[in-house]
Amino acid sequence: MYQSSDTSSALIIGASYAGLVAAAALKANGWAVRIIERSGSPSRTGGGVVVQPRMMEYLRGRGIGITGVVGVPARSRKIFREDGSVLTMPETASAYTSWDILLRELEKVVGPDSIERGVAMSDILDWGASGEVELSDGTTTASTVVVAADGVGSLTRRLLVPGIEPKYAGYVAWRGMVSEQDLSIDTVRRFQDSLCSHGGKRTHILLYEVPGEDGSIQEGRRRINWVWYESIPDKPELQKVLTDTAGAVHRATLPRGMMPESTLERIRRTASEDLCAPFAEVVHATPEPFMQTIDDLLIPRLVFGRVVLIGDSASLIRPHIGSGTAKAVDDAILLAHALSDGCDEELNCLAAWEHTRLEDHAGLAEYSRAIARRLKLGYDGDQG
Repeated sequence: MYQSSDTSSALIIGASYAGLVAAAALKANGWAVRIIERSGSPSRTGGGVVVQPRMMEYLRGRGIGITGVVGVPARSRKIFREDGSVLTMPETASAYTSWDILLRELEKVVGPDSIERGVAMSDILDWGASGEVELSDGTTTASTVVVAADGVGSLTRRLLVPGIEPKYAGYVAWRGMVSEQDLSIDTVRRFQDSLCSHGGKRTHILLYEVPGEDGSIQEGRRRINWVWYESIPDKPELQKVLTDTAGAVHRATLPRGMMPESTLERIRRTASEDLCAPFAEVVHATPEPFMQTIDDLLIPRLVFGRVVLIGDSASLIRPHIGSGTAKAVDDAILLAHALSDGCDEELNCLAAWEHTRLEDHAGLAEYSRAIARRLKLGYDGDQG
């Protein structure tokens, strides 16, 4: 039974949201945790995110409080029609923050000494008996369990299930964040304390308030996070919008600060043509938008001996139901439960965890595809 850090160790590949939650949960249960992260510095790509009560409650129940995560509550849902009129409905109590704040606070919980940046996993040497992997610095390491949280382009997944790749769903997500100070007072007040959306032909935009860079939720110091879905056919048009300022074509994400002026002009022109005025103002005022393709991916297994896949390494779910963060939290916390609740040396406890998570991933994938069909996102059969 693995309970003590003297006998239980976890190598976590990727300081992603899923990776950090898994590290925090395992550490709270007495495990020794080591995180390796390919990037030399924290990512600037992420946008807004819902604060997950399950994660906060789990960590608080183990004496770990994330005190710096303060969300901006959305007390209503507003649907903006094309004629400018607004349908307002009550919203289930939700609070929104940003990836930069959330990841920063999770890193404090895990401890900066547990994270090694600029180091990646390069190969799996033994995923059965020893959990041994080779790292990019040429060293090898073995651990009780290897948790792969290396995201959309997961090398771990490609090594374990070769030939299964993400499938483009026929549309992209333009994303951005803008300070309230850069918007008109009228626009800020129209969006205040609300989850707001607006849709058109093969397009849909969603936005909400998040804390400012300093964590402030004071009016005028917050930011507005937005995600705008647009149907774009595959090559060559998709390649064009994935091309950065240096002319390189990215596979799935055009990072913040790398969007060429021609693409910026394209989305601003489209915003003026397709979005009602307040949403168009937000898009125009955003200094550094970025873009991600929407992809589908389900794999038949999540557990390979001592190697476990979680988060976006395990599956890709379309983001319309806010399931990405919830899935990552459930993957990580339920994994920590399974490993710390009388698990044997061969980790047979993970069979039940894998079965439950595969079912959950499949259900979330189908539900999110159904919403995409209702919103008429994607092209032809690529919608689902």
